[in-house]
Amino acid sequence: MSGTVDLPSAAGLALYNALISELQDAFATRYLSVAGLVVLLYDHVLTFNDEVSLVWRAPASFPKYAFLFNRYLVLGCLLAVAYEMCGFIGITLSDIGCRSLLFTTSILAIFSIGIANILVLLRVVILWDHRPIVVKLMTVGFITSFSAQVVTLGFSLSKLAPNVVWSTEAQMCITTTTTPIFVAVWACPMLYEILVLFSTVLNALDRPRGAQLPITKALYRDGIIYFVALTGLRALNLAFAALRKPALVMLGAFFVWAMTTTVLNRSLLRLRQAEVEEDIPPSSGRASPFHSRKSTVDIETPKHYRPARFKP
Repeated sequence: MSGTVDLPSAAGLALYNALISELQDAFATRYLSVAGLVVLLYDHVLTFNDEVSLVWRAPASFPKYAFLFNRYLVLGCLLAVAYEMCGFIGITLSDIGCRSLLFTTSILAIFSIGIANILVLLRVVILWDHRPIVVKLMTVGFITSFSAQVVTLGFSLSKLAPNVVWSTEAQMCITTTTTPIFVAVWACPMLYEILVLFSTVLNALDRPRGAQLPITKALYRDGIIYFVALTGLRALNLAFAALRKPALVMLGAFFVWAMTTTVLNRSLLRLRQAEVEEDIPPSSGRASPFHSRKSTVDIETPKHYRPARFKP
């Protein structure tokens, strides 16, 4: 009979549906990554004056330069990833280029997480007045967590690298396989952050506070709310990895990297601001690692000065 229409085969229809699903996941990865970048960039603009007043003028130290390096390292990496993912500038990467991008960003991400956790370690040690048992516990926790993450990431990349390709349909690099080892990659830093949260809560309950500093305000200043947020963001990556769906491997990776960096930066800036405004004496314990007890350098901050906040 003339005018008949050939119906797609079951196999063809299944292939079409799979392609649509992969494109939807790729677009979700693109938009979520851009959302994280926008939040990070917006926070950079809001807190730039805080950064200059509280960190740039602080005494020269490893924590100061580590904070600044990590702050701009993450921003630079996410801008490069956004350039590759945007899909409207006409670039086309080879499969080798995609694999090189994945390897480079993964190594820099691990390096960034390591710097952030060192800053966290210093903050906790300072809160506990450098008690030897706390120094040992936090150091062992950091080394164990970081080493395990490096090893598991290495195994994950060896499994993923051959299956990272350029998608002409999505106009971005995608992965066509996944590995359960990714669960361990995201779990390692989350376990360390739980240790940090526990030690911070214990410190807030253990240390005597002045009458003018109620426990709720102390908990807020010690940054517990921020470390709860960090753990929640790590759990998001863990959940995506547990689904073991190739298209979701990178769905939350760059978004979570941007958000955890934003959260940690805000935490350290707020804690530093509390020290500067209230001139916390050494006997009360410091909250941020940017100021050495032996330093004689003062940072003059106007009385009306307050840290930048997100506007609703």
